[in-house]
Amino acid sequence: MLRRLAHNWQLKLLALGIALVMWIFVVGQDKAELTVEVPVEITGIPADAVVADDVVNKVFARISGPGTLVRRAASGRMVKRVNLAGMGLGEHIFQVVPEDLSLPAGVSVIRVSPARFIVSLAAKVSRQVPVSLKLKGKPAPGYEVGEVTLTPAKVNVSGKKEEIEIVDWIFTEPIEVGELEANATVQARLNRPAGRSLQVVPMSVEAEIKVRPKRGAANSAKEKTGEAPTGSPEKQGP
Repeated sequence: MLRRLAHNWQLKLLALGIALVMWIFVVGQDKAELTVEVPVEITGIPADAVVADDVVNKVFARISGPGTLVRRAASGRMVKRVNLAGMGLGEHIFQVVPEDLSLPAGVSVIRVSPARFIVSLAAKVSRQVPVSLKLKGKPAPGYEVGEVTLTPAKVNVSGKKEEIEIVDWIFTEPIEVGELEANATVQARLNRPAGRSLQVVPMSVEAEIKVRPKRGAANSAKEKTGEAPTGSPEKQGP
């Protein structure tokens, strides 16, 4: 037994010394308390379900321990991860426990607020909804917007039934056509409709905007150049 204890006694003594120094360092520090913000991340939502109601996006944890360790823990990233994979429809209760925070030894959790929260899953429904284009400004003088073509003309909207039933149109963000005097093709971002569960795919459409001369302006220009106005008979000789 003594022979085993004496084997590599220098290394064992060094390890004991390091442990003693660390213990004195930790115990000798002033205690500290801090409140840290812990984001809530939801993953694994089943393909046939949506999160039906608002869910807390963060909780607050009050932690205590040696000042250096507490400040180190507070400066790190603590996350409460919620995996919904395989869960059925309805309400699910989740609790925040100290193990979720991955705190260093010597740091403890005094309290968490809220300590538990509910995630509700509802059945996902989908339907095609037409897109409505919003234009901003006016083309260059003498021009007007003619035909506008959207591709795709409809997008897929999914969410819980109560929210998707009241969506009649998906509107684009305003597209600036000021000073436009030639046809243009632009990508139009879509505005997400009101509704916690609603998702739109795709989130942009291609808008082909055709610009044409105003009828009155076109005839006036032809008169100035000596051309017969559109729709007018050509001048005949005597």
